[in-house]
This record gives sequence, structure tokens and C-alpha cells, in this order.
Amino acid sequence: MKKVVLSEIDLTIGKIDSPKGFEINREKIKNDIITSYINQKRISNNKKDYSYYDYEVPFSQPLQWYQDYLRDHFKLEHNKTLVPKQNIGLVVEKDKRSFTRNLIEPLDLLHAPDYTCIYGVDIDEKEELELVILYDDNRRVNRTWHLTLQNNEFIIFPSVQKFFINESKSSKLQTLLISTYEYI
Repeated sequence: MKKVVLSEIDLTIGKIDSPKGFEINREKIKNDIITSYINQKRISNNKKDYSYYDYEVPFSQPLQWYQDYLRDHFKLEHNKTLVPKQNIGLVVEKDKRSFTRNLIEPLDLLHAPDYTCIYGVDIDEKEELELVILYDDNRRVNRTWHLTLQNNEFIIFPSVQKFFINESKSSKLQTLLISTYEYI
């Protein structure tokens, strides 16, 4: 017998492991996201759009170092170069969760990102925050994969996968960076 895999759903999970003295300044990224949250700098001003609850993330040196780290290590491990498309700030309040969604436009797949990355910028480590990825396994549909989000850790998965962030139990605002990528 011979088995051939036609398709797979790959998850890449890791921690940003920068050399001492070159750590990514997550506090700066967090402050940029929280500032956009306070000033209501939304990705979309349409209340019916999922991205109404997504916030702008301005360019910064720590954001660039984060992007460089992912690009270099993903190329080394998977022989694919990640090209950044969009950065989104997500703030999860107490007793709130995110929408279930993916980050592609089904009517414009040509310009859709290949991968989505969720990065733990500032997560209350006393309260678990969970990423849930929905997937189908042939006729076994509507399966879920649950991953605990941690500070300074990332999870990369195909952008066509639907996902959501489970309800936060922390009274502290949970801050996440969502990035999308094409690969070459």
C-alpha cells in the first residue's frame, strides 16, 4: 500500500527566543495596540464587519524585529519565506471572546493571505486564554483544536481556518497581535 497526502493543516507553534539584549519589546507593541483601542482606531468602522473589533498596529522597531524573527525562523524550518500582509491588534476584555472567523475574503482568494499568526503580547498568566481552531477531518466535520495562548509565544496556521479566542476570565485586558502572511 502507498499513502499520499493531498492536503494537510499545519500548525507551527513556538516562542520568540531572542538573544539576551535583543528581546522584542512587547510592552511597546502592547502600548500601540491599547492606544489604538482607546482611540478607537479600528481596522473597519462598519459595525457589521468582523474587523470592527480589530485595531490598527502602527509600525515600530519591536514589530519589525518580531516580523524578522518569524520570517527567518520559518524559512529555516519550513523553507518558505513569510511576507507580511497585515497586522491587527486584538484586545479581549473580561467575559468577552472574539468572533469565529478566518482572515480571508472568499471572493478574492488571489489576494488572500496564506498564513495567520496569533502572538501573545500581554496575557494574564494566572488566567488561561485559549485559541480555538475549527477544522474538518473528511466527514468528521466541525472539529476543534484548543491551544493555550502564552506571552511571547506564537501560533501560525493556514488563513482559511476559522478560529476564535475563548472567553477571557481575567479582569486585565488581554492583548494579542494577529498577523497575516503570504509565503514565497
